[in-house]
Amino acid sequence: MTTIQRIWRLRNRLIRLSGTKCQDCGLVTYPPKAACPKCGSRNLIEIELPRKGEVLTYTILNVPIKGFEQYAPLIIAIIKLGDAKVLAQLTDVKPEEVRVGMKVQATIRRTAPTLDGVVPYVVKFKPIKGGKISSEEERAELATA
Repeated sequence: MTTIQRIWRLRNRLIRLSGTKCQDCGLVTYPPKAACPKCGSRNLIEIELPRKGEVLTYTILNVPIKGFEQYAPLIIAIIKLGDAKVLAQLTDVKPEEVRVGMKVQATIRRTAPTLDGVVPYVVKFKPIKGGKISSEEERAELATA
């Protein structure tokens, strides 16, 4: 059962963009992991991911799963945030406007209610107006491979 208290305890996972970085092989993962999926090491540190990135690929679900009908068409993208790749929903954009390479930024939005009626908030991504990253520092965040 999902309760308000459970969502409160999980709020950092739901709305922060934190990942883990392996101190042995350097792999950055999102969401945070207990062990590195590449080398198996447990020598990980938690890191904050950039809130701006770029769309690597996307898909458009015109017939979304139960509970997400109000969001149709549902746009799901893989977004590059520094060294991490994040699977997330795009918002505030029409399907025909989405492009690979589009610059996006994290935002907090409501998501579909849980089975017991609780409406959690999660990280989604919206386009950056003009599609340009505004500062050299933010460009550097995207440039890391």
